[in-house]
Amino acid sequence: MKEGRISNYEQNCIDWRERFLAMDHARLMELLPELRREGEELCLRHFGREYRVDCAAGYIREAVSGREPDFTTQLNIYTLFGFVQPGAKFLGDWVNFAGLRGTAPFDPAYRKGVLRPLAQTFSGHLPALERAAESLGALKLGYGDLSFQLPAFDCIPLRFLFWEGDEEFPAQANILFDRSATDFIHPESTVSIAMAGLFALAEAAGLPVLGRGFSME
Repeated sequence: MKEGRISNYEQNCIDWRERFLAMDHARLMELLPELRREGEELCLRHFGREYRVDCAAGYIREAVSGREPDFTTQLNIYTLFGFVQPGAKFLGDWVNFAGLRGTAPFDPAYRKGVLRPLAQTFSGHLPALERAAESLGALKLGYGDLSFQLPAFDCIPLRFLFWEGDEEFPAQANILFDRSATDFIHPESTVSIAMAGLFALAEAAGLPVLGRGFSME
């Protein structure tokens, strides 16, 4: 990158920051009950970590460290604000990624950039994955070799399913979404939400993400 130029990710964050400042923040709190206001900040949790959004300047910070999060996390939060639909609500209808409205064009990138790295990263590390999920507040389920439900946001829970590999077959992984996910956020953003979940689990497990097709810039 040439000196003075900014990445597309950074420019997108700048653009979304401006859009956030023009939003009706009181209306956002009606659409997203998980939001709470503390002074001049809106607060919410993303994969177990709290973030604060400055209503006057639009910047997003981690609540504990005060640092600006990676661009993917910022865009996940901004696009949640930008695309949540009136009346959006959890349906209890769990589907694969391709079963979500408008996600078909992104399915190859999702499989390559999220599901394959998820399986490769935790292959042979089932106990570490279980501990990581528990540390992020996941609800354990009863599918596969390990499965659990973890909220990306309170309004967008994900279900992670994992099968350990053996001599014949490599490890396999899947992520289920409630069908309402694309009522809360843009279909393309469901890819980056799943990716953020992968990185959050890997960080909690102390493992590097393997075979990744995307980075958390």
